[in-house]
Amino acid sequence: MIDTTSKLGLLGRLSILCLSLVMASCGFHLQGQSQKSFPAQLNLYVDDPLLASVVMSDLVQHQVSLDVLESVVDADATAPTLQLTRTLKHKAELILDSDGDALIWRYTLSSQYLFLPKDVELEAKTNLTAQASLPISVSTDVDLSGTNATINERIEADSWAILYQQLGSRITRQLSFE
Repeated sequence: MIDTTSKLGLLGRLSILCLSLVMASCGFHLQGQSQKSFPAQLNLYVDDPLLASVVMSDLVQHQVSLDVLESVVDADATAPTLQLTRTLKHKAELILDSDGDALIWRYTLSSQYLFLPKDVELEAKTNLTAQASLPISVSTDVDLSGTNATINERIEADSWAILYQQLGSRITRQLSFE
C-alpha cells in the first residue's frame, strides 16, 4: 500500500511534468512566428541614395509595397509615409598619436526618422515634420594605426557600408513597432 506522502510526491512530480510539457509546446508553437508587423503599402522618401537602397531592400524582404517619393510633399495620403531626411556622414578623430596623426576614427551615420500614418492632411504633415522627427544614428570606432593609405581607404569604405546596413536595420526595426 502506498502511503499519503508518496502519493502527494508522485502527484507533484506529475503536475510539474505536465506543466513543463504545456509550456514547452506553447514555445514550440510560437517559435519562428514573427511578432513584427509592417504596413502593406508605404510611401518612402529618403534623401541619401545609399540609405534608400538599403531601406528599400529591407522593406521589400518584409513584403512591403513601396512608392518611392521624389519629395516629401508628393506623398499619397491613403498610405503611411516614412521620411528619412538630413542624413549625414561624420568622421572625427578620436585618438591621436604623439605626432598628431589620427590612430582611431569615429564614423557616425545619422538621419531624421519620421513616420506619418495614412490619411494625414498636408498641413498636419508639415507641422509633424517640423516637430516629430526622431534622430536615429549608428557609429563605429575604427583603428587605422599601422596600416598604409590603400588599406585605410578600404577600411573606411567598408566601415561606411557596414554603417549603412546597421542604420537600415535600425530603421526597419523602428518601423515594425509603429
